[in-house]
Amino acid sequence: MYHPVGARERDVSTRLIKPTLPNMDINEILNLVNNWNSVWEIDAGILIFDEGIAQFLLVDEQSHVKFFAALILKKASLRCRLVNDEPKDMLEEAENIFRIVNNEELTPTDSKKIDFLKNILTKRGYRFAE
Repeated sequence: MYHPVGARERDVSTRLIKPTLPNMDINEILNLVNNWNSVWEIDAGILIFDEGIAQFLLVDEQSHVKFFAALILKKASLRCRLVNDEPKDMLEEAENIFRIVNNEELTPTDSKKIDFLKNILTKRGYRFAE
């Protein structure tokens, strides 16, 4: 695999990755879950910032969507690209409460997938707005 000069990549456990955006687009997440490409696990397309305390902050919206899809699919780790600029942790500012957006009527199967994701994140201390 091609690695550009200066690119910093790392395999990171999904347990060490922390979301920073409060909005959770269910349609986008389910689209990736249902159309998962295993290349995403190794292409370093997920951008993270290393806090230096065995915790990595997600940087952009697309990285969040891939991360949530990976949690639903029970991926243990993902190859991520490290960035130098720390993202603003808007999720922490929102008191670690996620807001579900684009939550159209779900099939029973998709509903179970989202419930599974919510359960994982709730165990990590996050909450969901009604």
